[in-house]
Amino acid sequence: MFKKDPQPKASANIKNSERRKLVENVCKLYGIPQDKLDKEAINKLVPSETKLASFKSIQGFSGSIYYDENETPIWFKTRDSQVYPSLFTVWRNPYVLPLIKTHPHVIEILEGGADLMLPGTIPPFNPRLVKGAIVGVVDTAHPTVIKGVGICKMDISSFDRVIGTTGVAVELLHTINDQLYKLNKLVDIDIPEEVDLATPIIPEEPQDDEDGADTQEQTDAQSIDKEEGEDDVDSLASEIAELTVEEIDNFFTRSLLQTIKTETIELPITASNFMASYIYKNLPVLDPSYCNIKKTSWKKTAKFLKAMDKQKYIQVKGKDEDLSIIKLMDNKLPILENFVTHRTMGSKTSKGNKDPTPSKKANELSIVQLYKPGNKSRMFFNKVDAPFSDLYTTVELRSLFEKYVKLKDLVNPNDKKTIRIDDDLKSCTNLGPQATPRDKVFKAFLTNCSPHFLVVKPGETKGEVYKGEPPKISIITETKIGRKVITRVSNFENYHIKPHVLAEELRIKCSGSSTIGQMVQNPKITEVTVQGPHGKLIMDLLKEKGVPTTFIEFENKAKSKKKRA
Repeated sequence: MFKKDPQPKASANIKNSERRKLVENVCKLYGIPQDKLDKEAINKLVPSETKLASFKSIQGFSGSIYYDENETPIWFKTRDSQVYPSLFTVWRNPYVLPLIKTHPHVIEILEGGADLMLPGTIPPFNPRLVKGAIVGVVDTAHPTVIKGVGICKMDISSFDRVIGTTGVAVELLHTINDQLYKLNKLVDIDIPEEVDLATPIIPEEPQDDEDGADTQEQTDAQSIDKEEGEDDVDSLASEIAELTVEEIDNFFTRSLLQTIKTETIELPITASNFMASYIYKNLPVLDPSYCNIKKTSWKKTAKFLKAMDKQKYIQVKGKDEDLSIIKLMDNKLPILENFVTHRTMGSKTSKGNKDPTPSKKANELSIVQLYKPGNKSRMFFNKVDAPFSDLYTTVELRSLFEKYVKLKDLVNPNDKKTIRIDDDLKSCTNLGPQATPRDKVFKAFLTNCSPHFLVVKPGETKGEVYKGEPPKISIITETKIGRKVITRVSNFENYHIKPHVLAEELRIKCSGSSTIGQMVQNPKITEVTVQGPHGKLIMDLLKEKGVPTTFIEFENKAKSKKKRA
């Protein structure tokens, strides 16, 4: 159903009454005992904040998609059908659907849009697998994790063996990596390795009798006393652990002194880079929740640095987001000579990583360039006995090209570096019949192929193929509305980076607000914006996520342009 983009419209929150009807409908359709589910279990089925959007795909399907607060699709239906669960819902509520098992390699075929045939299933079968039932498809490698949702096309439970049988067992509606699955663009949801298939039913309370009632009352009283006692202990522990603002201020000041004493810093340096690269790293070891400038009395980076300027520890220049550190106090001054260094947050996080370089390389994403042959090269691929509709790497195409040259004996006897061009090569290179250097012919041959690419995560061998050249992640720092500086990031979604995840990380790392929106120049591209000049910090974050440096572009439009006298 979702081979093509369903093209949903903007979603909107549904009313509480509509949500209650949806919960009742879901429980009735799938035989779920609603009265025996607690509030948490019901919220897993239909979240308290549920959104609805209509869709009409180019395949001719139209209907509705329900989302949670993170715009993750949770239920869907067509105009004439019942409501169906998405994979994200059945992973949280696997008891909803009866399971039908298949082989791991069949799952890959189903992802391509095929239906599950009866010979591809594995008995014994669940009695609920009758014609018309909504089922979840799993494989033998992960027998509890649903990889596809579909409709039974026959009474599968009546079969004891499938060898020699024919027919469609399950018509697939929704699978991993289809277009409905890809609508989850904002948050990372990993495919689980295993899930609990038990239905979360509230346990029944024991029957009351006179003795039992007294015992129960006594137990409840003891439980209440115990809970109150635990609350008192937790409250006391919380009060003891709570740091005062003065103590947090002292930690940030110590971090600055340790930075000046132990670090070699190239000046001038922007305030954001100084904080991210040195101050936060050199804080004494403490609860990470306190590692935030907003927990201090200064509240903002600019106020903190200006306060340190007044103490003569540093010298700053500029205003607000444009602030830069241009000078540090002398290391020979008594305050630094007598300063006793402390164990830092940076040493804590890097503990055990003696050689960070290999881990960075191991974490790096692989960007694979692929080419799809053009129509004019069909005869070329027929001659070398290679599939015309496949995607090829540059190395594979080079090998086929050399095979063709050898097969047709096209090498120029007078100059081995050049080749003669026959009719088939002329068709797919647009070059004349004269002898031409091999590299030039191969480059012309590549231009007849349409470029594609895929981004492969570390440890994996496949990924989603996209048309075109691999995009470069764009980072732009610019000034808006007078002196307000912002940094915009776009073109990152192909690199397995979700907008909400990136926005939250930037909000914490940059100690500034972040927003998610559409790019003005191209509304189809999602853009994350954070306050302040944070280009270098964002580049470092993207490298940590495995994005190769060659696929990151940074442009600073906020640099002040001094007029010539």
